[in-house]
Amino acid sequence: MPNLVRKAMAVAALSLLVAPSARAQHPQVREGFWFAIGVGGGSLGCSDCSDRTDGGAGQLAFGGTLNPSVLLAGTLNGWGRSENGANLTVGLVAATIRWYPSPSGGFYLTGGLGLGSSDLTIGNGNTTFTVSQTGFGGLAGLGYDIRVGRMLSLTPWFQWFAVKYDNGDANVGQLGLALTVH
Repeated sequence: MPNLVRKAMAVAALSLLVAPSARAQHPQVREGFWFAIGVGGGSLGCSDCSDRTDGGAGQLAFGGTLNPSVLLAGTLNGWGRSENGANLTVGLVAATIRWYPSPSGGFYLTGGLGLGSSDLTIGNGNTTFTVSQTGFGGLAGLGYDIRVGRMLSLTPWFQWFAVKYDNGDANVGQLGLALTVH
């Protein structure tokens, strides 16, 4: 397993260990505007790929609270890798819903639909070549808000998103840690 993914998994596991004491000090309260920003590792694959490729991953989400169990958001999810003068990125901009089965708990499930893109840029000196694709995509995931302040949580998360293009597809698994402000 690649180093970046191993580190992200270790951070997520450590975060879950401190969850009980953090929850006792700061109850889960969700209301009004919220946002989250997170980083981690990810793995890219496709239906015609023989192997998955590891890289960095990130997430930005912002939205509003319908009730203590349901949050709506606009999200930006991305994955990228640079190697030997080539840069490959895959991203999804989506409308998502975040559902907490227990209004007072930190565990949630998320899902959404949106538009995705992939870009491959190869550059050497003054010459750069770029290939881009766009298509429709979907996202599914889960996470756990560990309340560390009245309005602040550490949130380990896992998400999977996939994008279908005219001539192919891409899918990304992401694991990371976010700061969430409620």
